[in-house]
Formats: sequence, structure tokens, C-alpha cells
Amino acid sequence: MPRLKISFVFAPLLVGILISSAWGLSLDSVLLKLDQNYYYPQKQGLKSLSVRVQWEQLDVVSGSGKFLRNPDFNFIWKGGSQLGRFELAEGQEHFSEDRVQELSLHISPFSEPIIPLTLQQKFSSFAGKVHATKKNKFVVGLTQVSSDQEYKLLVDAKEWVVRKLRFKQSRSPQYIEGEFSYLKLEGKPAISETRTRFEVDEGEYLEVTRYTYRKSKGIWWVHRIDQTLKQDDHILQRYVIKLSDFKPVLL
Repeated sequence: MPRLKISFVFAPLLVGILISSAWGLSLDSVLLKLDQNYYYPQKQGLKSLSVRVQWEQLDVVSGSGKFLRNPDFNFIWKGGSQLGRFELAEGQEHFSEDRVQELSLHISPFSEPIIPLTLQQKFSSFAGKVHATKKNKFVVGLTQVSSDQEYKLLVDAKEWVVRKLRFKQSRSPQYIEGEFSYLKLEGKPAISETRTRFEVDEGEYLEVTRYTYRKSKGIWWVHRIDQTLKQDDHILQRYVIKLSDFKPVLL
């Protein structure tokens, strides 16, 4: 699954009856079935992974249309850990500690698209209910007792994927909405694009993230991530992340 900072615009939810009584589905069984349907690299016999990450950003200040090369990072993931981590690649020790921390903060959200959390991992501390809506669709509502976070997932019960998501919190941005598009890897859905909409200080923003995949050593990996943030039609930020030199350790 892509990063769940996004949420999606969809028609008002019908209050409907609980799926657990209507279709015999509980929250746990819905999340389990979704996880069984999605393509997860770590479920292909992966024990650990190291990847070289090349990272560029558009020079929006000059308007030149050129991309500026950021320092390379290595992405490290080990089985049993929920999310991988980024560390500065060798040969770039000349960067200051403050600069490395700044860069790490910007690149860290891209950890989950490489080795995504399962939905069961993502929502392990959430309580929720499943509500019936239209034919072949239902809504999963999730809340976390220890925080003010609230999710609503619109699930396509025909394809068994999350089509839309809405995220709510007390701090800005308070409402985030988005939408998922998919492609198939080994017959299983994987995210090909996310579109995220949110407001900050009355400004409306759209973030579009596209993923391309490449197969190596029997596993499909995210090979490239293109992310563009716009306000109206003005590009505020664009990242291009390219992954190479995959070094998986298999079980």
C-alpha cells in the first residue's frame, strides 16, 4: 500500500448496516483479505533488502526546468521491522549533520512505497467498523484511541482493493483526500498512482505520485517514483527517485 497520508474524495457514505452482520465480514477479516490480495515484495520470500537510491528535485526557484541532484542514499529493510530506513550512501561524508537530517526528513516518507506496510500492520492499533454502501463497495471506518487520527477506506469488494481514502486529524492539514490506481504484478494489484488533495491556510493542493516497477531476482520492485505537488496549476515541488542495485536476501 502506498503511504496513507492521503485520503480520497467520494460520495457521502451511507450509514447502512454493518457488513459483519450483512455479509459475515469482520474488520479483521476485511483487512486480512485485502492483504492477501495485494502484491507485497516482502511476502515473496524476502528476508532483507538493500537498495541504492538516486534522488533529484526540480529547480522550481529558477524556473529552468532542470533537476538538482541530491546526495544518494541507501534504503535498508530487514524482516521483522515494520518500515525500512534511509542512510547516506558511502562517499558523501562531507555533508553536515544538519544537512543529512534535513534530507533524511524529506526522503523518509518514500520508505513505505518500497516495502509497504500491510494494512494489518498499519492499523494494528486502530478500532473500526465496516459499513455497507453500494453494490460491491463498502466503507471501513478506523480510529485510533491514543490519537485523533481517523480513516475511512472505500473498498472495492469485487477487485478487493482500496479505491479511496479519507484521513482526518486535528492539526493542519485536517482533511486529506485521495485516490488509488492499480496495475497487476503476478496477477496481484500494486499501486501505480496516488492522487492526494488537501488544504493548508485556505490554499488547495494536489499531490500526484506515480510508481513504475521492475522485476529482479524473481521479485517486482518499485523502480522509480515520480511525485509532483501543485497549487492550482503551479508546480511547487517535484521529486524523481530512482532505485537501483537491489540486493535482496531471500529466505
